[in-house]
Order: sequence, then C-alpha cells, then structure tokens
Amino acid sequence: MFLHELRPEQRRAFLVLARQVIDADNRLAIQEVERLDRLYVEAGVGTETAGAPNGVGDLNLLFGTDRSRIVVLLDLLLVAYADGQLHPRELDAVRSVAARLEVDAGTFSEALDWARRHQALIVEAEKLGTGVGSA
Repeated sequence: MFLHELRPEQRRAFLVLARQVIDADNRLAIQEVERLDRLYVEAGVGTETAGAPNGVGDLNLLFGTDRSRIVVLLDLLLVAYADGQLHPRELDAVRSVAARLEVDAGTFSEALDWARRHQALIVEAEKLGTGVGSA
C-alpha cells in the first residue's frame, strides 16, 4: 500500500520480511499468495523463486527514517491480515520486526489498531459489494 515510499533496496528487504510473516503460521492461504504477488508488482520487483534470500541485515540501517519504519510496519500488518485474520504467530513475527526497527510499544499499538480498522473496512466493503445489483 505504501511501498512507493521506499527505495528499491528497501522494497526488496520488505518483500523478504513479508515472506517471513506469511510463513510464520506454517500455513499458506491463497489470499496471502495473491497479496504477495500484488506486493511484488507494487514494488516493481520480479517474483522471486523459492531459493531467494530469506534474510535481511540491519533493519535500522536499511530503514533509517521513522516514516520508512512505519511503512514497513503497516504493510507487514496488511500482509498478516491478507487471509482475513491475524494469526498470533504472524503478529509475533511483525512484532519481532518492529522490535528490530526499534519501534516503540505505543507506535506499534497505534499501527496495530490502524490495521484492525483497515481490515474491518475491507470486510464492510466486501459486504457492500455482495449487495450491489441484488435489488
């Protein structure tokens, strides 16, 4: 959603983190694959193979501004919600990234609240969509 604000090397690192969040619950939902595919397009990066790097270096060095850290955090939360629910292991994975980014607990809580509200709006929009044309 906000990847356009990141530099190319930050986008690549974000995609590694997104794959880690998706893998955290040890199950892969089609919605997660679709979301990841859209993120690759948004990032302007070709889809990687299974052998792609799965590690990221110093996140504070790579994401050196508060804004870039928030972009990563919000987009990772959207990835975690891709299948419609926030699995505790996915939340832990995002929380771990936030800690590595040195995002304070208050900011993390605000980002999590935003992601929950965003997810609720998606559900509401989907319900609206089912009623269109049925009258």
